[in-house]
Amino acid sequence: MADRLRILGVGDAKSLNFLRWAWKVSARGHEVTLVSNRFSAHAGELDGMTVFDLRRLSTAARLPVLRRSAMPVGIGRVAERLDVDLVHAHYLLPYGWWTATAGTHPFVASPWGTDILVDAAKEPGRSRARKALDAADAVVINSEANRAATKALGFPEERMRKIIWYAEPERFSPEHRGPAVLEELGFPPDSRLVLSLRNFRPDTNLDVVVRGFARVHAVEPGARLLLAARGGPTREEVEALIDELGLRDAIAIQTVSHAQLPRVVASADVLVSMASSDSTPASLLEAMGSGLAVVCGAAASIEEWIPDRKGGLIVPLHDEEALAGALLELLGDPGLRAQYGERNRREVLSAVGDPGARLEELYLEVLAR
Repeated sequence: MADRLRILGVGDAKSLNFLRWAWKVSARGHEVTLVSNRFSAHAGELDGMTVFDLRRLSTAARLPVLRRSAMPVGIGRVAERLDVDLVHAHYLLPYGWWTATAGTHPFVASPWGTDILVDAAKEPGRSRARKALDAADAVVINSEANRAATKALGFPEERMRKIIWYAEPERFSPEHRGPAVLEELGFPPDSRLVLSLRNFRPDTNLDVVVRGFARVHAVEPGARLLLAARGGPTREEVEALIDELGLRDAIAIQTVSHAQLPRVVASADVLVSMASSDSTPASLLEAMGSGLAVVCGAAASIEEWIPDRKGGLIVPLHDEEALAGALLELLGDPGLRAQYGERNRREVLSAVGDPGARLEELYLEVLAR
């Protein structure tokens, strides 16, 4: 293990992916401090963390008209005050952009998915993403799609490292399956459970998932859907759709704690995701670790993990009819589900190593430069 490093993490402290990065690096014995403008409200997730609120570091950060310039100043001040060895910004927009503007070094950036695959394709996202990458000393990517998009913006491939720090497939297993989960959700014990682990956002297309599930439920009344989301701006819209379709008894919405996720995921029969933009989502890898078959919309990076009919079924995005057909096929064929699930567990456990050690190795490499 390396000597103890002082590392400043810049990102969305409401995001489980960002928090998992902090937990992994802290577990290697390093001193991790977070700066953010958003914070988890879930019990225990920020326990033991030193956290700075960017909105409180200066009066200017509380004023919308001055916030853009004040956030980088706050990051720079914290980095200087703590005399950190390295800053790691997660998500290019705005966190990588703010860190680049702050001028802190050494600086590691992590594009996650939508930032590099969608937002960076147009202005002002493109210029801001390019500024973040131009300033970065190294970049952590999480998929080949991410690699290609980062390279297209001019970042040298030799300074990229593919590290999947936020997925924990080793915590997940079919052995965690528990019949009591259906009862806790208010579903009959013989239900066949379709699981979504995506948050309520426009790009996750949960309205398409609900409409597709409505077709499934009309054919298979024993099917149930769990929307296990941590929140998001489209929740009211999706809930209104559930009511409009008369599916309140067949669909549950529940935030699942980090500790309970393995049990809930293993108790599902099929994972569904119709997100428009994806770069190796943790939800997919953890469902694979649980031995689930999956139905996914065709999005960047998905087929790096799930080629069509090798672990799951890939359908066109926004196609409710194709989604319903794929779900019905898997729900009606336990043998195919088991075949896909066994393949998925085998694949993910062989592909995801110890991210904490790999991050530490990268940090030492950057510092040595």
